[in-house]
Amino acid sequence: MAVAVRCLAILCSLAVCPVPIQAMAGAEGMVGGPCRYASFPGKGTIVSVGPVPPGDSGNFPPTPYPPLAVTFTFTPNAPVAGEPDAPHAFTLANGMPPGPRYVERYGLAPGSVLPCELRRIRHGTCTPVLYVFPGIDAADYFELERP
Repeated sequence: MAVAVRCLAILCSLAVCPVPIQAMAGAEGMVGGPCRYASFPGKGTIVSVGPVPPGDSGNFPPTPYPPLAVTFTFTPNAPVAGEPDAPHAFTLANGMPPGPRYVERYGLAPGSVLPCELRRIRHGTCTPVLYVFPGIDAADYFELERP
């Protein structure tokens, strides 16, 4: 009987303990982040810029501009294990393709070589692989505004 009373006392004290509540409140901020990435600097070479193929235009909302498919290759400054030697699609931060004025503003022309950084996730649940072009604002949505 004394053991049962002790167990009950322990369970009651755990039930009112503020630590689990604080831990739960702190965990709420971890949904999707904060994330940490390993960074690998290099160069991005624009391979092609052209109209989005007709079948691909259903993968994003309609745009007020003609969407362009922009592809690039990434060459790291130092070898990176598992980095495919294949073209990647350049998209805006929201996943939409850029348009002609965006491509002109940021100099995305076939053959252009631009600083680029590969980022691979190390902690968190954000996008696992990112290619970041310093000097190119992937969240510059000026083309979404009608002229």
